[in-house]
This record gives sequence, C-alpha cells and structure tokens, in this order.
Amino acid sequence: MTENLEPGLVLLCAVAALGALAKKVPVPPPILQVAGGVLLSLVPGVGAVRLDPEVFFALFIPPLLFADGWLIPKRDVLRVMRPVLLLALGLVALTVVVVGYLIHFLVPTVPLAAAFALGAVVSPTDAVAAAEVTKGVDLPGRVTNIVNGESLINDASGLVAFKFAVAAVATGTFSIADATGAFVILSLGGIAAGVAVAALVGAVRVWLVRGAASEPSIQTTLSLLTPFAAYFMAEEAHVSGILAVVAAGVYAGLHDTRTLTTENRIQTWEVWTVVLFTLNGLAFVFLGLRLPDILTGLHAHTWHELLTYLAALSVAVIGLRIAWTFPGAYLPRLLFKSIREAEPHPPKSNVFIVAWSGLRGSVNLAAALSLPVMAGAAPFPERDLIVFLAAGLVVVTLLLNGLTLSPLACRLRVGSDGTDVREEREARLAAAHAAIERIQQYVIPESSPHEQGFAAELIAGYERRIAHLVADEEARDDLEVQLKVERNLRLVALAAERETLLRLHREQAINEETLRVIQREIDHLESALAPAVTAL
Repeated sequence: MTENLEPGLVLLCAVAALGALAKKVPVPPPILQVAGGVLLSLVPGVGAVRLDPEVFFALFIPPLLFADGWLIPKRDVLRVMRPVLLLALGLVALTVVVVGYLIHFLVPTVPLAAAFALGAVVSPTDAVAAAEVTKGVDLPGRVTNIVNGESLINDASGLVAFKFAVAAVATGTFSIADATGAFVILSLGGIAAGVAVAALVGAVRVWLVRGAASEPSIQTTLSLLTPFAAYFMAEEAHVSGILAVVAAGVYAGLHDTRTLTTENRIQTWEVWTVVLFTLNGLAFVFLGLRLPDILTGLHAHTWHELLTYLAALSVAVIGLRIAWTFPGAYLPRLLFKSIREAEPHPPKSNVFIVAWSGLRGSVNLAAALSLPVMAGAAPFPERDLIVFLAAGLVVVTLLLNGLTLSPLACRLRVGSDGTDVREEREARLAAAHAAIERIQQYVIPESSPHEQGFAAELIAGYERRIAHLVADEEARDDLEVQLKVERNLRLVALAAERETLLRLHREQAINEETLRVIQREIDHLESALAPAVTAL
C-alpha cells in the first residue's frame, strides 16, 4: 500500500515546490515541471511510477475540460462564434490531416492512422497557457474571446478525432463516411448526456439548499463528481464522453452562478482552483518522469532524426495556424456583406496575435500520455515517438510562442479596447444604485434611530463608490489614494486582532475552536478588502 502511496505524495510535493519556484524565476511553469519530473525519475521508487493510459485519460481530461466549459465567458464567445468555429473545427481538421501525412512521410514506420492520432493530439490549443504568459498585458476583448472559445471547442474536436484515430490504429480500418456519421451521433449524444447529467446534479444541489440539507463541503463534492459522472455516463451510452464533459461544464457554469449561495460558490471555486493547479502540474511532472523511458524507447532513431521530425512538426503546426488565421479573418468579409456589417474590421496586428496564441499545454500532454500501449494484439506503433513529438511541440510553443507573445503584443501595440473595464464599471454602478434603492425601501420612517443611522452610513459608502466610478481620471486618482489609506488602516486593525488572538492562544486563554471561529471571521474580512477596493 505505502509503495504506491509514497511516490504519489512525492509528486504532489514536487508540484507544490515547483509552483513556488515558478514565482521566482522567469521560466514558464510547465518547463520547470517537466525538468522537475526528469530529476524525480532519478529518485528510487518514484521513477518507476506507472499509470495506465486509460486511467490517465479518465483522471485528467474530464476535470480539465469541465473547468474550461465552466469558466468560459459564454456570451462573449457566442459573439465571436464564426472565427472560433473556423479555428476550432476547420484548423483542427486541417492540422490532423497535414500532420498525419507529414509524419507518415517522414517516418514511414508510423502508420497513417497513428500519424493522424498525433495530429489530433497536437491540434487543440491551451488558453490557460496563453493567459499565463500574457499576464500584465491587456489584450483586446475580441482577441481574448476568440482564443478562449477556440480552446474550449478545439479541445473537444481534437480529442474526438484522437479517439477515432486510436480506434483506427487498433482495428486497421477507417471510413470517412462512417466516421462522419458516427461523429454526428457521438457529438449530439455526448452533448445531450452532458447537459442531462449537469442538469440532474444541479437540481439535486438546489434541492439540498432549499431543504436546508446542504453545506459547502457537500456542494463542492457534487461539483467535483460532475465531470466524471458526465464522462462515464456518456461512455457507457457509447457517445462522446469528451463532449459530454464540455457540455456539462458550460451548463454548470451558467447554473452555479445563478442558483448557489455565496458560501457554496466561494468554497467550490477555491477547491477547484487547487484541483486544476494540481492536475496541470502533475501532467507536466509526469511527462518529465516518463521522459527517460520514452527516450530509451527511441533507440531506433538518432537525435538528428528526432530533432528534424520535431522541427518539421513545429513549423507545420505553427505555420498552418498563421496561414489559416489570416484568410479566415479577411476572406469571409470579402465574400459576405452581412459579415462586414456585423463584425468590426480586424487589425492585422490583432489577427497576428490570435495566430501566435496557439500554445499547447496540459490537455495535449494528457492526451499523448493516454495513448494505449497496445493496439489490439500488437504494440501501438511508434508510441514513444508520438509522445516525444507531442511533448516536444508543447515545449516549443511554450518557449517560442509563449516567451514572445507578450513582447510582440507590446511591440505591435495590441492593447485592451476598454470594453471589459467599461462593462465592469457599468455593472458596479447599477449594483450600487440598486443597493441604495433597496436600503431606502427597507428603512421606513418608523425604523429605530439606530437602524436609520446605520442605513445612512451604508448609503454614504455606496455614494462614495458611485462617485469614484463616475469621476474623471484625476479625481479618481485622488479617491484611490484615500481608499488605499482606509484599506491599510483596516488591515492594520485586523492584523492587531489576529496577533492578539494568537497571543491568547499561546497563553492558553482560549482553545483552538475559539481561535478558529474568530480567525475565520477575520480572514473573511481581510479577503474582502482587496477586491472591494482594487475593483472600484
């Protein structure tokens, strides 16, 4: 028992340690995690860790795709659905075909179906990786929405293609007509299954809240189980578990925002943040852990050949994206007047940033590592080479595209159009006005002097917030200085409370339960200060 447990704990510790290190060094976290995995492969016992590919896929893919669907801004993605579908469906199909024939041509020992599997693995992009490397750079809202929407849909389309390709390797047969019909059935069935599971879980969660039989821990557990329930239910029904997970995530994102209580939403998101951090980190650490064995299995290829294959794959994938994105942005505008009237003219700099944002990440790695060891009764052809090339492309895009994306955006003067800021300000103004109106309706002339006085204080606070939101830039700067002073004073006071509590506990004047109760109240107050002030 402990022989299996200890290596797992070591990997989790490594993810945490490497995450901390990534805050201190100017290297993309995935690169550090792969390097850390390689070092861990030298540790006795840890380097021998094995995970069945099917288990790996079922453990990593559902929560990662579910979170993508949950977080994606649905309204904004719908507004850019045309360019999103061109990238997420058209470019994915083109990438699968071109990469398949390219790798089959360069390495004849890779059957065409297996080469298509590689193309499907590397076709999806990773919006999380792109967001990570562009921190501090405000990209236009339309650019961000296209990249995010593409990532969600091409994860689904690429992984569905991956399943078809792997099945073709195992059976040795493939028919485009049969695959197209099966794709439609699998897709529609998977989406229906995912929505059904998410709706059922959502109804149970609402019922528990209304029946006062719920607490955040129960709600969080149900949320964590939803992607796995959607995936396995769809697979049991012989439809697409991948699309089921994405559909469940989209539905849950809409449902949870509207129906769950504040405490449930906060705790659920905090737990999901930890889960996603851990899974993304483990995917890259596990790649590093397996990398020595993968390289050992490539003895039939020289390093020159391997680097040539990787270079050709990288040029093909990155070049295809650029070659597809520019015509996709401008050709439909030339052909259809309705598109010219409905969509703004895209600057070439913005189009280039979209084209250069094709980073690969944890989903690609999870798919590559989930390739079966056996294809029917025979070993999966050139499995180690396919995993190596997929992992190599992830590293290339993180280093080449990732490290240059932010500087290129600055050099091309691609910046935010202010839409998100204006929308947030308008929403905050509407909420503040609604709060004042509700307080005025609640407090009547017959209310106690204390209640009226406290209501006046609350209204004054909201009026200050409104004044800050509608102020010009110079006045807003002055107000921000005042708000910063007030925030610092509140933090100083809360720090004094916390220090006193800890002293009382050390002196055994209060027990741990009393400490935790009051400390939790202080923690909530302190965590509320930052967003309340910085978001104004």
